[in-house]
Amino acid sequence: MSIEKAPSVPRFGGPSELTPEDQERARGLRKMRTLALSLLVLATLIFLSTHIFTDNTGVWGFVSRASEAAMIGAIADWFAVTALFRHPLGLPIPHTAIIPRKKDTLGASLSAFVAANFLHAEAVSTKIRSAQVSHRAGEWLSKSANRDLVVDRAAGGLEYVLARIDDDSVVALTKNVIIPRLVATRKTPVLAQLLRQIVLDGAHHKLVDLIVAEAYSWLGDNPQVIDEIVHNRAPSWVPDFVNEQLSNRLQREVLGWVADVRGNEYHKARQALDAWLVDLSDDLNSDTPLSEKAEVIINDLLSQSGVVDSVLEIWTSLKQLLRQAIIDPNGEVRGRISELIGEFAGRLQEDSEFAAKIDDRIATTAGDLAESFGPEIASVISDTIERWDAKEAAERIELYVGRDLQYIRINGTVIGALVGLVIHTIIVLLPG
Repeated sequence: MSIEKAPSVPRFGGPSELTPEDQERARGLRKMRTLALSLLVLATLIFLSTHIFTDNTGVWGFVSRASEAAMIGAIADWFAVTALFRHPLGLPIPHTAIIPRKKDTLGASLSAFVAANFLHAEAVSTKIRSAQVSHRAGEWLSKSANRDLVVDRAAGGLEYVLARIDDDSVVALTKNVIIPRLVATRKTPVLAQLLRQIVLDGAHHKLVDLIVAEAYSWLGDNPQVIDEIVHNRAPSWVPDFVNEQLSNRLQREVLGWVADVRGNEYHKARQALDAWLVDLSDDLNSDTPLSEKAEVIINDLLSQSGVVDSVLEIWTSLKQLLRQAIIDPNGEVRGRISELIGEFAGRLQEDSEFAAKIDDRIATTAGDLAESFGPEIASVISDTIERWDAKEAAERIELYVGRDLQYIRINGTVIGALVGLVIHTIIVLLPG
């Protein structure tokens, strides 16, 4: 029985499914196996020849002992290398076929080693900072084709999401989750905080300006309104010219007052409105009859069937808007997004301080994630190896490291021959 298994290509779906790199590794493995086996065969032939055709004296003694030791070294190292991946000669010798038997243990150990020595904050963050991720990203995004690719991928992702959210799901989510949650939650404190913040920020001033300006224009264009009020409220015995003078005077006063409110941002009326809004926010934030009434009104509005229909209409309009603006290749927003990405890419390349801050944030975040989830990330190694068939796992590992292991057999043959020469030399030189 031959001690050398014929070189073969690992069976991960058949040789045709191996990558070109794996096929090259398989050829290299076969070549080194052939070389190691050839040295063993050569040592065997020399050993047999010296014993058959010589008396093993003189120089032939050295040749014989060297070839004998070379055979022993080659066979011993063949056994050691083979025992890693399979049973030598197919015999179930103890402590052989180590990788097939221990693949799960080896996978877990390798996973723990990677997590402990590579997936920790300092190693990951240092590598990311040295890689200058932001600068490279800026260079890549500076090319128009790459920016278009990013926008296309983002638009494709958005289309994927929109296509999988149907109207029935939106209706069900609104009716069964959002509205009941809103009804069960007290809303007036939120409204109170929002209203107070609007007043503090002065965000309502533009709206007040618009209302006052529109009121001034409307009153100026419709003087008959005040005339009708005066004539309808005045006693019948009052002469018409008196009513006319009164309405004119009243119109001038009202227009003047509205003009003062419009032109003076610190007008008492504006200040009174701000104070009233603050008081209103205080009432809404407390358990007052006003807040309770507001809760009832809001809950009644939310309970109306038209709310769901309105949400669905808004969702339909939003989908159409997103498709027209972003997903459509000729959408208006796509070009602007591409321009913004280009500006961002330019800053990443030109502003080193800005790029360094981005790198630092990325490195810090990645380091924290690696520190927190390192074992889970590294477990992909043990999980993958655990799913492998034991024989296929051994073959895959042998494909990557087996070529180098064949040097152990070659070295064993050469070192064995040298040791045999040394031992025989010592025996010859010893007296008697």
